Amino acid sequence: MKAEVKESEVREQIIEKAAQLFQIFGYKKLVMEDIARAIGKSRTSLYFYYKDKDAIFDAIIQREIKNYLDALAADLPRHSSATEKLKAYFDIKFDFRYAKTVEYPVMSKEYDLYPELLPRMRVISDPPEIAHLTAILQEGVTNREFIKLNDESIQLTVKMLISSLHGIANDLLADVEHVNVKRVKQLLSDMFVKSLTSH
Repeated sequence: MKAEVKESEVREQIIEKAAQLFQIFGYKKLVMEDIARAIGKSRTSLYFYYKDKDAIFDAIIQREIKNYLDALAADLPRHSSATEKLKAYFDIKFDFRYAKTVEYPVMSKEYDLYPELLPRMRVISDPPEIAHLTAILQEGVTNREFIKLNDESIQLTVKMLISSLHGIANDLLADVEHVNVKRVKQLLSDMFVKSLTSH
């Protein structure tokens, strides 16, 4: 039992330090040697915990996205209408993407060099987001807040919303210093909510 606790503590220490290093150096420049040096271990010992830099990166992604999904799951039930839940979703989603762009500035500029990074993140984030948005849209249709949509149309609308948001966030946050986050969130909310509430 003690060995398991120690192993999980070391794994967490690796993730913490690696996240800090990814923030500074980005994906391309960071190597296992840097991470090992930061935690005071040999590079060889790191391979006991993670097979390579990608495995460490994936663990960081999972942690970051879990925090985002936990925030969604905690906040959405607080809103009494589907319209308010959808607006809250846009706020939380865009705040998360903005915060991570600011937190990982070098990596945010590397997405063109490593186009596989974003899909790796979406494999983790999309299924729960699809579930949240599907529930919101179903509630809105049932409560007659939203236009009438059958299940197939709801699924298509959800996929389009998520794809649109990814594209909007990727493009606008490429110039993170000049984006007006509050205005973007308001426009997103207006655009998408109005399209669903226009009877």
